[in-house]
Amino acid sequence: MKNLILSMMAFVSVLSLNACADSNANQDLTTKESNVALKDFGKTIPVGIEEENGTLKVSFIVTAQFYTIQQTKENEGYVEMLRQAVKNETPVHVFLKPNTSEIAKIEKATDEDLRYFKSVLSKEVKEETNKLTSVLPNVATLNSMFTLIKNQACGTSTASSPCITFRYPVDGCYARAHKMRQILINNGYDAEKQFVYGNLKASTGTCCVSWSYHVALLVSYKNASGVTEKRIFDPSLFPSGPVTDAVWRAACANSSCGSVLVSSYANTAGNVYYRSPAGALMYDNSYINTNCVLTTFSSLSGCSPSPAPYVGHCGF
Repeated sequence: MKNLILSMMAFVSVLSLNACADSNANQDLTTKESNVALKDFGKTIPVGIEEENGTLKVSFIVTAQFYTIQQTKENEGYVEMLRQAVKNETPVHVFLKPNTSEIAKIEKATDEDLRYFKSVLSKEVKEETNKLTSVLPNVATLNSMFTLIKNQACGTSTASSPCITFRYPVDGCYARAHKMRQILINNGYDAEKQFVYGNLKASTGTCCVSWSYHVALLVSYKNASGVTEKRIFDPSLFPSGPVTDAVWRAACANSSCGSVLVSSYANTAGNVYYRSPAGALMYDNSYINTNCVLTTFSSLSGCSPSPAPYVGHCGF
């Protein structure tokens, strides 16, 4: 079961997952038709497919990156398999052209794969027994928690291990948000998360990144009048401090980077690691995947490499 999580995580990135043995999970595949070695992306669930400029963009669970497939006659069967998998929320086995995010081949999942993925995707929030303060007492605490989290950024002298990869926005938002929440928990507080979906593009100030979704910490606090408000913590986009969720969503759809669309957004409990556009949930209560993804991306900064390095080995 462990290796299936790894091949699903193939992202998966995103995130995706793995837990059943698949000896081919990280190997290349040479097709007889083209004699080209393909990269095994693993078994994962596509959650969206849309056309942009004549190319189909496909999103998978956990990973925030888009993958593409050309609308050729040879790919008609693969495209139909992807569409059915999105509709039914079922896994497929994906192969990529080497060193690209272009899908070259799709294979059907086994019955065992179907049973496994059905077991790991939940519509229910798993309750946690720890009693934490869900509303920070004042704006001073809000800002101090933000500073504490920001100081864990990779490349800073104050960061612990693993550091948080705010300087590499290409992927890994799910891991960054989960690590931010862990820091809050360690200080006696809790928070929600907000997921935003669509054809997203954001500017870091020096480059643009594209996402199928983005997630960040949504923190509640009491303002000077004692009224509870909410703010987003996302130093990858807003290193100067917390912002409203409306401002944050607008930054995730920056039209100066190209065509954009926010299709939906949703708030979740803080322990949710990933939420699909349709509402399926995944968890990383042990922080195994969180820490592994952050470690894998820790030396990276800016908008390259893209696609992000493989994190299928991270597991859950």
